Amino acid sequence: MADTPSTSGRTRSNVLTRVRSRLGRRSDVTALDVDQRMLRVVQVATGKTPGSTRVKRVEVIPVPVKEFDLANPRKVGEWIARQLKSLHISPSTVVMAARRGEAVLKELSLPHLKDAGEMASMVHMRAARELPFSEKDAVIDFTVTKVPTKKELQSAKKESIPATPDTKAHVVVAAVRRETVNHYQAIAEAAGLTLTGLALRPLASFRALKACVPEINGDAVALISVRRHEVDVDILIDGRLVFSRELSVNLEEPEDVTEAAGQDCITQAAKEIIRCLHSYEGSEAFKPLEHLYVAGGTGLEDNLLDIIRSQADIDCKRMPPPTGVRLPKERETDATRTLTALGLALGFVDERGLAVNFLAPKRPVLRRNQGRAKWLLSVVILQALFVFLFGARSKLAEEYEVKLSGASGLISAYSILAKREKDIGRWTRKNADSIRSWHGANRHWLEHVAFLSSVIPQCDQIYLLKINMRSAKTAVISFQVQVRDSDVLHSFEKKLRDLGYIVKPVSFTPTNDKYGYKFRATFDLTLPGRFPLDLLRHLDTNAPPARLPDDIHADDLSGILGQKGTQHG
Repeated sequence: MADTPSTSGRTRSNVLTRVRSRLGRRSDVTALDVDQRMLRVVQVATGKTPGSTRVKRVEVIPVPVKEFDLANPRKVGEWIARQLKSLHISPSTVVMAARRGEAVLKELSLPHLKDAGEMASMVHMRAARELPFSEKDAVIDFTVTKVPTKKELQSAKKESIPATPDTKAHVVVAAVRRETVNHYQAIAEAAGLTLTGLALRPLASFRALKACVPEINGDAVALISVRRHEVDVDILIDGRLVFSRELSVNLEEPEDVTEAAGQDCITQAAKEIIRCLHSYEGSEAFKPLEHLYVAGGTGLEDNLLDIIRSQADIDCKRMPPPTGVRLPKERETDATRTLTALGLALGFVDERGLAVNFLAPKRPVLRRNQGRAKWLLSVVILQALFVFLFGARSKLAEEYEVKLSGASGLISAYSILAKREKDIGRWTRKNADSIRSWHGANRHWLEHVAFLSSVIPQCDQIYLLKINMRSAKTAVISFQVQVRDSDVLHSFEKKLRDLGYIVKPVSFTPTNDKYGYKFRATFDLTLPGRFPLDLLRHLDTNAPPARLPDDIHADDLSGILGQKGTQHG
């Protein structure tokens, strides 16, 4: 999927998502990640060529302790607007991410469907049963993290075994309340921004993991994202998000509390993390973890790492700086503190866009009953036809009665006949004028047609499709032919020029008909003022084809009668 190193790129995105993704990849994308302690801003620039992603800005801004309430979107948005203005950042495309605690996450195994609309219908039907709130108040989106291969489907079909997880598609479904989406949109609106995408933090974190450690695509990996007031524990297996939890903690600043109290907070947070890992061991998707990465910018990550390493037999490491993208100079440290925002921006500019976008979720396609619609349409058309016929019959009957009633009807009938007679006279005069102008132009059209028929090659090389003649200031003969090959076409054109015709450049197109003639050409011949029409000279130009031996015209009738007489004699 776009936010995780998985195979979900095969999921069919709708046209709107692809267009938005293409437009977004050619401009700057700004990702905002705000919590109770920090505002993290990452701006990514992309070009028209693939692989030209570059991180332009990485900013970490502390949130004021007083007069800052995340539950008040207007104040949060106004504060963000002031910070962006001070940093001289004017974002056009803005993306944000909802917290893990604000969403419901569920992995489903469903039959793989190529149609995205049908897949969305099936996901919505399954997700509606497990939502803790009403489906009307929910915004549901999903991403396909794994699909069965053709080999797996064929082997399962041959063995005729029931559907197993290997023959089904793995789908991660995410749902949030509609008021959560409205909350983030209100923040962006108060900041004077237009929110383009709303993703999920766990998926954005794993997109950042792909940029930091790209070689662990097929491993079982745990990612611990540490913040002062919350810790996210996410587990990825073969590119699939199989486990995700948000822990509420209170990691106070070291200078605000005693060293012993601070260590107790760290120890308690580590215990909660270990408890989450034990919960994962009891899940159906359990697979021994191969790597564990701790990410964050609180300064307590090393202490947490030591405690987890001492209690779990896992390869535990700090999240390294991103190596898959270009970073601004001297910003590597800030980049490790803004991994969620970095993954959010990179996921948006990926080829397939965000894996989960609550502002543009994948929606079920309404399938209309085409048979019923056609049946209803035919009934309506039939009724309209009956109404029209009866109405026309009534109108004709009324008109006939009026015509037969008294002198008014006779006068009306007479006027109609007179009008028809007048129209016939006008038509006759028009045709007479046309014939007179044809004869007066003295173009000798019939002679030219006969002359052209004497110089045109045989029908086994070329045949006439249509011919047209028009006379204005100059006489023009236009005709279209089908030619067997280009040599015949060029020789015929040269022959017409040699005869004295003014030939416009011939337009031809390769059009192979059922008889094997490969070209169709259009000739426009302009007749000169004086043109010798010597038919006798060209009568022998095109010799007739040889006749068959048994043709009655080959040796004349007398020859055949003579042969018959010899046989009987």
